Amino acid sequence: MYQILFCMDKGLRDYQQDCIYIDGDVFQKDRMDCPKSKKINKSSAVFAVCDGLGGLSEGEKASEFVCRMLKRCDSPFSKDGIYRSLFKIQKRFESSGFVWSGTTIAGVCMNGSDGIIFNAGDSRVYKYTPEKLIYLSHDHSYVQSLVDRGIISYQEAFHHPERYIVEFGIGDVFSPDWKEGKKPYIMEDRLGEEEAYLICSDGLSDYIPDSQIHYLLYPDPFKNFKRLIDELNKVKSDNYSVILVKTC
Repeated sequence: MYQILFCMDKGLRDYQQDCIYIDGDVFQKDRMDCPKSKKINKSSAVFAVCDGLGGLSEGEKASEFVCRMLKRCDSPFSKDGIYRSLFKIQKRFESSGFVWSGTTIAGVCMNGSDGIIFNAGDSRVYKYTPEKLIYLSHDHSYVQSLVDRGIISYQEAFHHPERYIVEFGIGDVFSPDWKEGKKPYIMEDRLGEEEAYLICSDGLSDYIPDSQIHYLLYPDPFKNFKRLIDELNKVKSDNYSVILVKTC
């Protein structure tokens, strides 16, 4: 069983390019009365956020397409199973008629308290713990490559002027990368007591640093989720989407 809170807003953009997937339900709205809540009374579920890439063709349709394709996937609970599902979605995207389009994706496939984290692009999955917020996913972005090479620190990346450059995702625009063997980031994890997964587009992670996200959610992320959204609304610019998930 899972307890979920979620919210999305178009920010100061003209339209919403984010899309939220909550185990079969797809949401893409300019604004929500937040937080929305949901309970899932089964032992497995999939949650994801997609962020259609601005500046490319039909970003909002790309993110919705990928979320709807997730609904059709029925893969084994394994890293390889998740990879094969994402690869299949990429192939369907390439044959869908989209031209020069793409989206990021970040999510969690749950089985009990076990989670498989996955992402392509710079949408993120964090784990909230009472001690800190843990960045579990791994951005496919220019600034993340600088962090990986030790050129800048993770904290410096938050302020880097080129942090918006995305280097991978799902879409025909990323077809050469997939053909060259580039893969989504996928890892295994497990939720403990008092822990929760936070899945978000960069409309959150680019505007509020990790330490402040944790501060706003502490000591009970479900009671304080609205406090995080209220703070985000003070600084929002881009579309944002946020999902909070815990076992219950």
